[in-house]
Amino acid sequence: MDAADARFAACVAAVTAARGAFRDHDPLFGGPSAHGIGLGLLSVWIGGPADAAMLRGLEPEVAHNILRAMVWAPLGAAKLPRGPDLALFAYAIEAGTLQAIADLQAELGVPASGAADAATIAAARRRRPAELAARIRNAHAAWRAGRGLPAPPARRRASTPGLARTA
Repeated sequence: MDAADARFAACVAAVTAARGAFRDHDPLFGGPSAHGIGLGLLSVWIGGPADAAMLRGLEPEVAHNILRAMVWAPLGAAKLPRGPDLALFAYAIEAGTLQAIADLQAELGVPASGAADAATIAAARRRRPAELAARIRNAHAAWRAGRGLPAPPARRRASTPGLARTA
């Protein structure tokens, strides 16, 4: 496993462990979810309507593939430093990639493009990773508070050789 795959594996393990397996009613998604995926994201992935039974049968490996393609990659998370990658990924799973990117770009003071463009990645790399990760977690907590949800749980990276253990 190369370093980029190891970073994704650590981040997806941390987030999916915090989100849990199947839930009949996840207040974040307003319905069922599994491994951090709601009906909306699964419906987009399969190209048609999904249902609770499909979420219930969703294997973790398939969920990881969905999250890599539909959240991690559009965020440009693999290009971010350790710490901000996990914080932004966790935020985007709950709020959506556009919201997470918009808040990241506002924090960084770069033009709002709605994409993890070169200016956004460069600005993120110039920031201290721990500080940027904390700012992203604060934006995530504020987003949740605005919806009457509790602050997100503290996330710890899964143990992966060569990776920091916390975000």
